[in-house]
Amino acid sequence: MRQAHRPDVSVRVMTTREATTLDFTARRPGVPPLSVTLVGSDALTRARHELDRELTRLKDDLPSLAVEDDKDLDRVFQRLHSLGRSLLFTLFGPRPTVLKGLQSFWRQAVPFARNPALPPPLVECAGPGDSFLPLEFLPLSDIAPGPRIDNRAEFVTACSTFAGFSCIVRRALLPAPIRGGTGATALSTGPQGRLPARFLYYEDLDGAMTELAWFTGAAHAHVDLEGPYPHEANGEPTLAEQIFDPRLLLDGARRALPDQLQHFACHCYTRSDDPLAAEIELSGAGHHSRTTLRTLGADLVALAVSHDERDFELPLVTMNACGSGRMRAQDAPSFPYLFLMNGNRGFIGTETEIPDDVAAAFSQAFYERFLIRRIPLGRALLESRRHLLHTLGNPLGLSYAAYADPDLHVRPTMEEQPCDPARPDHP
Repeated sequence: MRQAHRPDVSVRVMTTREATTLDFTARRPGVPPLSVTLVGSDALTRARHELDRELTRLKDDLPSLAVEDDKDLDRVFQRLHSLGRSLLFTLFGPRPTVLKGLQSFWRQAVPFARNPALPPPLVECAGPGDSFLPLEFLPLSDIAPGPRIDNRAEFVTACSTFAGFSCIVRRALLPAPIRGGTGATALSTGPQGRLPARFLYYEDLDGAMTELAWFTGAAHAHVDLEGPYPHEANGEPTLAEQIFDPRLLLDGARRALPDQLQHFACHCYTRSDDPLAAEIELSGAGHHSRTTLRTLGADLVALAVSHDERDFELPLVTMNACGSGRMRAQDAPSFPYLFLMNGNRGFIGTETEIPDDVAAAFSQAFYERFLIRRIPLGRALLESRRHLLHTLGNPLGLSYAAYADPDLHVRPTMEEQPCDPARPDHP
């Protein structure tokens, strides 16, 4: 059993009617804690609106999936750093002393964060569901924009000033804490070491079809895939039934080992005036559905009341929100909140829509590390963000947030277990 790692930095969001305070604590000896009061009780709400606007501008600034021309890299980085500075101003206001103190704390707490040759630090960020802090997008290592970017190597180094490119971030939405304990951080495999997974999609999205092709092609030997869903109109379990009981197969039967992963490649819609009106849109084989989180949540509660308590772990959920102009950053936390309250082991999702080609590229990079190479989730997510930077010059991997234990991993099969000379059956 893997032991939970103590975070190198803990960030707690404390909210009252009068003010919102961020409490920073470092594990490193000699680094005093830091407490900062945000500017206005609605600073986090305004920051998420700012994040939504600036992410849209950043997406529009990207010439394509890959930023091929070195002269474009400086423009993309300046847009990204401008986003980070705007967030800092929205959160902390025109208070240079506060920003200098925050930068000093960060540099002392995680002095080697920007060194890719060393293990990345772990940062834990926790707070109520309505007080999301866009930590990954803050350039805490260097708040000043820095010199002009002339090549891909300088671009990657400059991007490491952002917490999301230099640290593993563990998120918790209270009162739905990250699952822990025996078995909760290990995904199990079935026969031939294949991981039970489920694919739910919107088939008219090119990115969704690219992801499906990868699951059924390159990953086939590692994944036992159920789906895609929707597939048939009659006889299939509903969306709520599949989420509530991940053992259900689309033909109505049950498999012994529940889904360990449920992957959504679909449209998501949000409405800032009512987070529970956010919708998941699925389509396949001529069948189409749009389900609000309110309806889905009510269905899950009804299923929980009418069934015995589940005696198995629920899967990790990944939601790749593809498309454009459909999901706004300010309401994105409503999706992980629903699944975490359902008892799922974790949730990975984006802060806004991601272009189809970026979503497919990130998905493949992440799952190649997490499912095939068996890298723990936190490190796999960070490496995937960096992969898009190194290979494509694309910083949109920063939009993926993980509400899951970073030690979550695929349990090795007996054949993959390292030999232990202390075992009685060791030859």
